[in-house]
Amino acid sequence: MTAVRLFLLSTCCISLGHANTPEWQYTIQPGDTLWSIARTHLSSLAHAPLVQRLNGIRNPYALKPASTLRIPLPLMRQHRSSATVSDLIGEAKVDGLPIQPGQQLSLSAGQTIRTGANSSVKLLLEEGSLVSIGPNARFVVKEATHFPTTGASTTWLSVESGSIDNSVIKNPLMPNRHTIQTPSAITAVRGTGFRVNVADADRSATEVVEGEVAVSAEQGQQAIKAGFGSVTQRGQAPGGSVPLPPAPDLSPLPALQAFSPAILQWTAADGVNGYQVNLMRSQPQRRMVDDRLQNNARWYPSLENGHYELTVRSQLPSGLQGYPARHRFIVHAHPAPPLVLAPRDGTRLRARQLNFHFSGDENSRYRVQLFRDANSTEPTLSWDLSLADATRTLPEGGNWVWRVARLDPQGQPGPYSQPYTVQSDAGLWRASHHKGTQFSARPYPLPGAHYQLTLTLLGRDSPTAVYDSAHPRWQEDTRLYSGRYKVSVKVSTPDGYQATELEDVLQID
Repeated sequence: MTAVRLFLLSTCCISLGHANTPEWQYTIQPGDTLWSIARTHLSSLAHAPLVQRLNGIRNPYALKPASTLRIPLPLMRQHRSSATVSDLIGEAKVDGLPIQPGQQLSLSAGQTIRTGANSSVKLLLEEGSLVSIGPNARFVVKEATHFPTTGASTTWLSVESGSIDNSVIKNPLMPNRHTIQTPSAITAVRGTGFRVNVADADRSATEVVEGEVAVSAEQGQQAIKAGFGSVTQRGQAPGGSVPLPPAPDLSPLPALQAFSPAILQWTAADGVNGYQVNLMRSQPQRRMVDDRLQNNARWYPSLENGHYELTVRSQLPSGLQGYPARHRFIVHAHPAPPLVLAPRDGTRLRARQLNFHFSGDENSRYRVQLFRDANSTEPTLSWDLSLADATRTLPEGGNWVWRVARLDPQGQPGPYSQPYTVQSDAGLWRASHHKGTQFSARPYPLPGAHYQLTLTLLGRDSPTAVYDSAHPRWQEDTRLYSGRYKVSVKVSTPDGYQATELEDVLQID
């Protein structure tokens, strides 16, 4: 394996039995003596003479304030670091044993931590830094040491696959040393935020969002500042510092998704060849839905009702990913509204009696909302009805607008249909006399949407009728056979959206 290292810009090394022994540079305070410092920070007072010789101190009781005292880390008080599982989505294991939310892990060299598909885990390290591990990740703990007198830690993680986001807090007394090793790079930083993604065994990407890191490899070194990233290939010098793409604009996405698959579309950015999307469901059961790379600025996931959070990062052709954009939304797509046969949109009534005819069976229940006009936001009336009790009377004549939703088993309405208009007290000579049968479903807010209605008489293998249209309204001018039909409404678009809006039954008399 090619040795590729990224060191702290301020790391100083001394000879203490071994070359490159790490050390802490302590700023001497007024009143400090070598012995008071040793009692506080060294694991043994017996180490004080070594520190004295290393720093060329003549009088251990007369230290110059504001000067620097070099203390080798192996001489300091220390213990094995711990980490708290602050967040867990899906499945994660340490040495093959399941990790539990809130669990405290004692980190030790050689431990292996894995996450499953659509899983993630956040580890809050003892000194306060946060490590967020994405799906399908595998890493090994190389070192985990905590220095209790300073509150700092030295952590070294070897990542074999997956991505890790790191938020390393700044410790003014002693820098935290946080190192991420991959098959092609090693990053070691302090007080910064960065992300490491292992695409394959020969390549890794480092993206810096705060502070600065220096990526060094066998063939060279590259400093990376916040807002930039670098890709390192095995056996090569680190790639040049490249500006990270900005966060995608997700503001046009609606806060309520009434369709499933959900319609998640955003504006494509120049110079971007894909988007890393992550979808979390926050309610009613918290879990990760998916984490994937999309090659275009749209995604159509099939979702249950609930609360969700979408995170999107733009990806450059090099594999570097930019700043994340987040969008929270609610899915309220089930149960879908029924197929509507009557009353047709624009129907003129002889009197004030409405006879509703929807798809569904004897267990189906519906909620019809009645509005005085199309601009009304609050319904004038609301009726709960079934197919056996589907006749209602308008409170007065004139023009009305209505819409329908199907009720779920708990009696809650799903999304409503589009609005339909009806005119009552139109007079006999103006009443509507429709021929044939008209079917109506709700339209989708998608350009180029195509709708297909299939009717299959129950007991038959082949469809009785198939209707295709650019609008979700179909007309059958000939009389259909009486009986019960299986109904299917499918929606598709040229860019790949595919939905089964409805699978239901329909009684035709």
